[in-house]
Amino acid sequence: MYYLIARNLATGLIAALALSPVCMAQSQVAGDWQGTLNAGGTQFRIAWHVTAAKDGTLTATVDNLDQGIYGVPVKAMTVNGATVTQTVDTTIQINGESLDVRGAFEGTIDKDATEIKGTWTQTAPQEAQAEMDLKHVPANAAAKPAAQPAVTGDWQGTLKGGGNELRIGLHITAAKDGTLTATFDSLDQGVNGVPIPAIALKDSKLTFSIDSAHAVYEGTVNTDATEIDGTFTQVQSIPLDFKRAAPPAPVAALKPAPPSDIDGSWTGTLEAGATKLNIVFKITNTADGLTAQMQSPDQSPVWANASSVVRKDSALTISFKGIGILFEGKISADLRGIDGTFTQNGNALQLNLKRAAAQGGAGI
Repeated sequence: MYYLIARNLATGLIAALALSPVCMAQSQVAGDWQGTLNAGGTQFRIAWHVTAAKDGTLTATVDNLDQGIYGVPVKAMTVNGATVTQTVDTTIQINGESLDVRGAFEGTIDKDATEIKGTWTQTAPQEAQAEMDLKHVPANAAAKPAAQPAVTGDWQGTLKGGGNELRIGLHITAAKDGTLTATFDSLDQGVNGVPIPAIALKDSKLTFSIDSAHAVYEGTVNTDATEIDGTFTQVQSIPLDFKRAAPPAPVAALKPAPPSDIDGSWTGTLEAGATKLNIVFKITNTADGLTAQMQSPDQSPVWANASSVVRKDSALTISFKGIGILFEGKISADLRGIDGTFTQNGNALQLNLKRAAAQGGAGI
Protein backbone atom coordinates (compact mmCIF):
# COMPACT_ATOMS: atom_id res chain seq x y z
CA MET A 1 0.00 0.00 0.00
CA TYR A 2 2.44 2.64 0.76
CA TYR A 3 5.75 2.59 2.28
CA LEU A 4 7.99 4.89 0.42
CA ILE A 5 11.37 5.44 1.95
CA ALA A 6 12.95 8.60 0.60
CA ARG A 7 16.69 8.13 1.00
CA ASN A 8 17.72 11.47 -0.46
CA LEU A 9 15.52 13.76 1.59
CA ALA A 10 17.01 15.56 4.62
CA THR A 11 14.61 13.53 6.78
CA GLY A 12 16.32 10.29 5.75
CA LEU A 13 13.16 8.30 6.45
CA ILE A 14 9.62 8.32 5.26
CA ALA A 15 6.98 5.75 4.73
CA ALA A 16 3.82 6.44 2.83
CA LEU A 17 0.95 4.39 1.61
CA ALA A 18 -2.09 4.91 -0.50
CA LEU A 19 -5.33 3.73 -2.05
CA SER A 20 -8.03 5.24 -4.25
CA PRO A 21 -11.22 5.33 -6.29
CA VAL A 22 -12.45 2.10 -7.74
CA CYS A 23 -15.70 0.73 -9.07
CA MET A 24 -17.21 -2.62 -8.18
CA ALA A 25 -20.59 -4.08 -7.37
CA GLN A 26 -19.89 -5.17 -3.84
CA SER A 27 -16.84 -5.32 -1.66
CA GLN A 28 -15.80 -6.86 1.59
CA VAL A 29 -13.05 -4.30 2.05
CA ALA A 30 -15.22 -1.27 2.85
CA GLY A 31 -14.49 0.17 6.31
CA ASP A 32 -11.44 0.92 8.41
CA TRP A 33 -8.31 -1.21 8.52
CA GLN A 34 -5.26 -0.97 10.70
CA GLY A 35 -1.95 -2.78 10.70
CA THR A 36 1.78 -2.59 10.08
CA LEU A 37 4.17 -2.24 7.18
CA ASN A 38 7.51 -3.98 7.67
CA ALA A 39 10.11 -1.96 5.74
CA GLY A 40 13.53 -3.54 6.12
CA GLY A 41 12.97 -4.47 9.75
CA THR A 42 11.32 -1.17 10.66
CA GLN A 43 7.59 -1.28 11.35
CA PHE A 44 5.19 1.57 10.61
CA ARG A 45 1.60 1.71 11.85
CA ILE A 46 -0.75 2.00 8.87
CA ALA A 47 -4.44 2.96 8.77
CA TRP A 48 -6.55 2.33 5.65
CA HIS A 49 -9.98 3.95 5.23
CA VAL A 50 -12.23 2.52 2.51
CA THR A 51 -15.66 3.96 1.64
CA ALA A 52 -18.25 2.34 -0.66
CA ALA A 53 -20.83 4.39 -2.58
CA LYS A 54 -24.36 3.09 -3.27
CA ASP A 55 -23.30 1.92 -6.73
CA GLY A 56 -20.40 -0.02 -5.21
CA THR A 57 -17.71 2.47 -6.18
CA LEU A 58 -14.88 2.53 -3.64
CA THR A 59 -12.75 5.42 -2.50
CA ALA A 60 -9.93 5.10 -0.02
CA THR A 61 -7.05 6.82 1.72
CA VAL A 62 -4.10 5.58 3.74
CA ASP A 63 -2.33 7.08 6.75
CA ASN A 64 1.19 6.43 8.03
CA LEU A 65 0.56 7.20 11.69
CA ASP A 66 4.17 7.01 12.84
CA GLN A 67 5.37 9.52 10.27
CA GLY A 68 2.44 11.90 10.28
CA ILE A 69 1.42 11.26 6.64
CA TYR A 70 -2.36 11.25 6.16
CA GLY A 71 -4.91 10.92 3.39
CA VAL A 72 -2.67 9.51 0.64
CA PRO A 73 -4.90 8.54 -2.33
CA VAL A 74 -4.82 5.28 -4.32
CA LYS A 75 -5.05 5.54 -8.09
CA ALA A 76 -6.77 2.18 -8.69
CA MET A 77 -7.97 -0.76 -6.61
CA THR A 78 -9.64 -4.05 -7.48
CA VAL A 79 -11.02 -6.97 -5.50
CA ASN A 80 -11.18 -10.22 -7.49
CA GLY A 81 -12.28 -13.07 -5.29
CA ALA A 82 -9.81 -13.13 -2.40
CA THR A 83 -7.20 -11.03 -4.24
CA VAL A 84 -6.87 -7.31 -3.49
CA THR A 85 -4.70 -5.16 -5.77
CA GLN A 86 -3.97 -1.45 -5.72
CA THR A 87 -1.72 0.97 -7.56
CA VAL A 88 -0.39 4.30 -6.36
CA ASP A 89 0.77 7.16 -8.56
CA THR A 90 0.64 10.45 -6.67
CA THR A 91 2.65 13.32 -5.21
CA ILE A 92 2.91 13.90 -1.47
CA GLN A 93 4.39 16.73 0.59
CA ILE A 94 7.25 15.85 2.95
CA ASN A 95 8.66 18.69 5.07
CA GLY A 96 7.63 21.25 2.48
CA GLU A 97 9.02 19.26 -0.46
CA SER A 98 7.05 17.48 -3.20
CA LEU A 99 7.82 13.80 -3.68
CA ASP A 100 6.45 11.51 -6.41
CA VAL A 101 5.36 8.09 -5.14
CA ARG A 102 4.54 5.10 -7.35
CA GLY A 103 3.99 1.48 -6.48
CA ALA A 104 1.58 -1.45 -6.24
CA PHE A 105 0.11 -3.66 -3.53
CA GLU A 106 -1.13 -7.20 -3.96
CA GLY A 107 -2.66 -9.09 -1.07
CA THR A 108 -5.11 -11.76 -0.01
CA ILE A 109 -8.22 -11.20 2.10
CA ASP A 110 -9.22 -14.02 4.43
CA LYS A 111 -12.60 -15.75 4.15
CA ASP A 112 -14.05 -13.74 7.07
CA ALA A 113 -12.92 -10.44 5.53
CA THR A 114 -11.07 -9.57 8.74
CA GLU A 115 -7.46 -9.59 7.56
CA ILE A 116 -5.47 -8.74 4.45
CA LYS A 117 -1.87 -9.86 4.01
CA GLY A 118 0.27 -8.87 1.08
CA THR A 119 3.29 -7.15 -0.42
CA TRP A 120 3.92 -3.52 -1.31
CA THR A 121 6.34 -2.97 -4.22
CA GLN A 122 7.57 0.59 -4.61
CA THR A 123 9.01 1.74 -7.94
CA ALA A 124 9.49 5.44 -7.16
CA PRO A 125 11.53 6.04 -5.13
CA GLN A 126 12.57 2.45 -5.80
CA GLU A 127 12.80 0.25 -2.70
CA ALA A 128 12.76 -3.43 -1.77
CA GLN A 129 9.40 -5.16 -1.33
CA ALA A 130 7.72 -4.66 2.05
CA GLU A 131 5.25 -6.95 3.79
CA MET A 132 1.95 -5.51 5.02
CA ASP A 133 -0.62 -6.97 7.36
CA LEU A 134 -3.97 -5.18 7.91
CA LYS A 135 -6.92 -6.08 10.11
CA HIS A 136 -10.51 -4.86 9.84
CA VAL A 137 -11.51 -2.66 12.80
CA PRO A 138 -14.65 -0.71 13.71
CA ALA A 139 -14.61 2.78 12.25
CA ASN A 140 -14.45 4.43 15.67
CA ALA A 141 -11.54 2.18 16.68
CA ALA A 142 -9.21 3.33 13.92
CA ALA A 143 -5.98 4.84 15.24
CA LYS A 144 -6.03 8.58 15.66
CA PRO A 145 -3.05 10.92 15.23
CA ALA A 146 -1.16 11.48 18.46
CA ALA A 147 -1.51 14.83 20.16
CA GLN A 148 1.19 17.37 19.50
CA PRO A 149 3.87 17.27 22.21
CA ALA A 150 4.53 20.57 23.98
CA VAL A 151 7.92 21.67 22.68
CA THR A 152 7.80 25.31 23.74
CA GLY A 153 10.51 26.36 26.16
CA ASP A 154 14.28 26.20 26.42
CA TRP A 155 16.45 23.32 25.22
CA GLN A 156 20.18 22.60 25.19
CA GLY A 157 22.36 20.04 23.40
CA THR A 158 25.94 19.46 22.30
CA LEU A 159 27.34 19.16 18.78
CA LYS A 160 30.37 16.88 18.63
CA GLY A 161 32.60 16.72 15.59
CA GLY A 162 36.26 16.81 14.64
CA GLY A 163 37.32 16.65 18.27
CA ASN A 164 35.35 19.78 19.11
CA GLU A 165 32.21 20.20 21.20
CA LEU A 166 29.78 23.09 20.90
CA ARG A 167 26.91 23.68 23.30
CA ILE A 168 23.73 24.62 21.43
CA GLY A 169 20.72 26.44 22.87
CA LEU A 170 17.24 26.30 21.34
CA HIS A 171 14.38 28.55 22.48
CA ILE A 172 10.87 27.80 21.15
CA THR A 173 7.75 29.92 21.64
CA ALA A 174 4.20 29.51 20.34
CA ALA A 175 1.68 32.13 19.19
CA LYS A 176 -2.00 31.92 20.15
CA ASP A 177 -2.76 30.14 16.88
CA GLY A 178 -0.12 27.52 17.63
CA THR A 179 2.47 28.84 15.17
CA LEU A 180 6.00 28.18 16.42
CA THR A 181 8.92 30.59 16.38
CA ALA A 182 12.43 29.97 17.69
CA THR A 183 15.95 31.26 18.16
CA PHE A 184 19.26 29.42 18.23
CA ASP A 185 22.42 29.95 20.31
CA SER A 186 25.94 28.63 19.81
CA LEU A 187 26.96 29.17 23.42
CA ASP A 188 30.66 28.41 23.11
CA GLN A 189 30.99 30.61 20.04
CA GLY A 190 29.35 33.59 21.68
CA VAL A 191 26.58 33.60 19.07
CA ASN A 192 23.12 34.15 20.56
CA GLY A 193 19.58 34.79 19.38
CA VAL A 194 20.02 33.63 15.77
CA PRO A 195 16.50 33.70 14.22
CA ILE A 196 15.04 30.41 12.97
CA PRO A 197 12.76 31.45 10.09
CA ALA A 198 11.10 28.06 9.61
CA ILE A 199 10.19 25.60 12.37
CA ALA A 200 7.44 22.99 12.36
CA LEU A 201 6.12 20.19 14.55
CA LYS A 202 4.19 17.36 12.93
CA ASP A 203 3.12 14.82 15.53
CA SER A 204 6.47 14.05 17.20
CA LYS A 205 8.69 15.23 14.32
CA LEU A 206 10.39 18.61 14.83
CA THR A 207 12.12 20.26 11.90
CA PHE A 208 13.72 23.66 11.48
CA SER A 209 16.16 25.43 9.21
CA ILE A 210 18.67 28.20 9.86
CA ASP A 211 19.12 30.07 6.59
CA SER A 212 21.98 32.21 7.86
CA ALA A 213 24.00 29.10 8.70
CA HIS A 214 22.74 26.97 5.76
CA ALA A 215 21.73 24.33 8.29
CA VAL A 216 18.76 21.99 8.83
CA TYR A 217 17.69 20.09 11.93
CA GLU A 218 15.33 17.12 12.13
CA GLY A 219 14.44 15.40 15.37
CA THR A 220 11.91 13.28 17.23
CA VAL A 221 10.31 14.53 20.45
CA ASN A 222 9.81 11.83 23.09
CA THR A 223 6.37 11.18 24.61
CA ASP A 224 7.12 13.26 27.71
CA ALA A 225 8.47 16.16 25.64
CA THR A 226 11.66 16.13 27.71
CA GLU A 227 14.11 15.13 24.98
CA ILE A 228 14.55 15.61 21.23
CA ASP A 229 16.76 13.12 19.38
CA GLY A 230 17.85 14.28 15.96
CA THR A 231 20.43 15.28 13.38
CA PHE A 232 21.97 18.67 12.56
CA THR A 233 23.03 18.96 8.93
CA GLN A 234 25.46 21.66 7.81
CA VAL A 235 27.67 20.35 4.99
CA GLN A 236 27.64 17.04 6.89
CA SER A 237 25.16 15.43 9.27
CA ILE A 238 25.98 15.28 12.99
CA PRO A 239 23.81 13.86 15.80
CA LEU A 240 22.30 16.59 18.00
CA ASP A 241 20.05 15.65 20.91
CA PHE A 242 18.32 18.29 23.04
CA LYS A 243 17.15 18.16 26.64
CA ARG A 244 15.07 20.62 28.60
CA ALA A 245 17.19 23.42 30.07
CA ALA A 246 16.74 26.39 32.38
CA PRO A 247 16.03 29.70 30.62
CA PRO A 248 19.26 31.56 29.82
CA ALA A 249 20.33 34.09 32.40
CA PRO A 250 19.89 37.67 31.23
CA VAL A 251 23.10 39.14 29.83
CA ALA A 252 24.28 42.16 31.77
CA ALA A 253 24.52 45.26 29.62
CA LEU A 254 28.05 46.48 29.09
CA LYS A 255 28.74 49.80 30.75
CA PRO A 256 29.52 52.45 28.15
CA ALA A 257 32.83 54.25 28.06
CA PRO A 258 34.42 56.90 25.83
CA PRO A 259 35.46 55.36 22.48
CA SER A 260 39.06 54.24 22.12
CA ASP A 261 41.15 55.28 19.13
CA ILE A 262 40.44 51.92 17.44
CA ASP A 263 36.68 51.75 18.06
CA GLY A 264 34.66 50.98 14.95
CA SER A 265 34.60 48.46 12.09
CA TRP A 266 37.69 46.96 10.46
CA THR A 267 37.65 44.90 7.27
CA GLY A 268 40.06 42.56 5.54
CA THR A 269 40.30 39.53 3.27
CA LEU A 270 41.51 36.05 4.10
CA GLU A 271 43.11 34.29 1.13
CA ALA A 272 43.66 30.54 1.08
CA GLY A 273 44.57 29.52 -2.44
CA ALA A 274 41.66 30.38 -4.72
CA THR A 275 39.33 30.93 -1.76
CA LYS A 276 38.79 34.47 -0.50
CA LEU A 277 36.68 35.42 2.51
CA ASN A 278 35.83 38.93 3.65
CA ILE A 279 36.21 39.40 7.41
CA VAL A 280 34.77 42.20 9.53
CA PHE A 281 35.74 43.07 13.10
CA LYS A 282 33.76 45.49 15.22
CA ILE A 283 35.67 46.87 18.19
CA THR A 284 33.95 48.71 21.06
CA ASN A 285 35.35 50.19 24.23
CA THR A 286 33.45 49.65 27.51
CA ALA A 287 34.06 50.45 31.16
CA ASP A 288 35.38 46.89 31.50
CA GLY A 289 37.75 47.16 28.56
CA LEU A 290 37.70 46.49 24.83
CA THR A 291 35.18 44.07 23.29
CA ALA A 292 34.95 42.76 19.75
CA GLN A 293 32.65 40.95 17.36
CA MET A 294 33.56 39.19 14.12
CA GLN A 295 31.58 38.39 11.01
CA SER A 296 32.33 36.55 7.78
CA PRO A 297 29.67 38.14 5.52
CA ASP A 298 30.46 35.71 2.68
CA GLN A 299 29.41 32.85 4.93
CA SER A 300 26.76 34.23 7.28
CA PRO A 301 25.28 37.48 8.64
CA VAL A 302 25.75 36.16 12.18
CA TRP A 303 28.23 37.90 14.46
CA ALA A 304 30.46 36.00 16.92
CA ASN A 305 31.45 37.59 20.23
CA ALA A 306 35.14 37.57 21.17
CA SER A 307 36.08 35.79 24.39
CA SER A 308 38.88 38.32 25.05
CA VAL A 309 40.46 41.46 23.57
CA VAL A 310 43.94 42.49 24.75
CA ARG A 311 45.77 45.61 23.61
CA LYS A 312 49.31 46.46 24.64
CA ASP A 313 50.61 49.59 22.93
CA SER A 314 50.32 48.80 19.20
CA ALA A 315 49.85 45.03 19.69
CA LEU A 316 46.26 43.76 19.52
CA THR A 317 45.09 40.21 20.29
CA ILE A 318 41.47 39.12 19.75
CA SER A 319 40.46 35.61 20.78
CA PHE A 320 37.35 33.58 19.92
CA LYS A 321 37.87 30.54 22.13
CA GLY A 322 34.68 28.73 21.17
CA ILE A 323 35.59 28.52 17.48
CA GLY A 324 39.36 28.24 17.93
CA ILE A 325 40.18 31.59 16.30
CA LEU A 326 42.98 33.96 17.29
CA PHE A 327 43.85 37.26 15.60
CA GLU A 328 47.18 38.89 16.45
CA GLY A 329 47.99 42.21 14.81
CA LYS A 330 49.94 45.45 14.99
CA ILE A 331 48.10 48.76 14.84
CA SER A 332 49.62 51.25 12.40
CA ALA A 333 50.84 54.59 13.69
CA ASP A 334 48.17 56.45 11.72
CA LEU A 335 45.43 54.17 13.18
CA ARG A 336 44.21 53.24 9.70
CA GLY A 337 45.36 49.65 9.55
CA ILE A 338 46.03 46.55 11.64
CA ASP A 339 48.36 44.04 9.97
CA GLY A 340 48.35 40.60 11.50
CA THR A 341 47.75 36.86 11.47
CA PHE A 342 44.46 34.98 11.63
CA THR A 343 44.88 31.51 13.16
CA GLN A 344 42.16 28.86 13.39
CA ASN A 345 42.83 25.36 14.69
CA GLY A 346 46.56 25.75 14.09
CA ASN A 347 46.25 27.11 10.53
CA ALA A 348 47.70 30.61 10.22
CA LEU A 349 46.86 33.06 7.40
CA GLN A 350 47.83 36.68 6.91
CA LEU A 351 44.99 39.12 7.56
CA ASN A 352 45.48 42.86 7.16
CA LEU A 353 42.61 45.04 8.35
CA LYS A 354 41.68 48.54 7.29
CA ARG A 355 39.37 50.88 9.13
CA ALA A 356 35.93 50.89 7.49
CA ALA A 357 34.09 54.12 6.76
CA ALA A 358 31.69 55.03 9.55
CA GLN A 359 28.21 53.72 8.82
CA GLY A 360 25.06 52.41 10.49
CA GLY A 361 24.57 48.81 11.50
CA ALA A 362 25.61 46.74 14.42
CA GLY A 363 26.28 43.24 15.47
CA ILE A 364 23.98 41.03 17.44
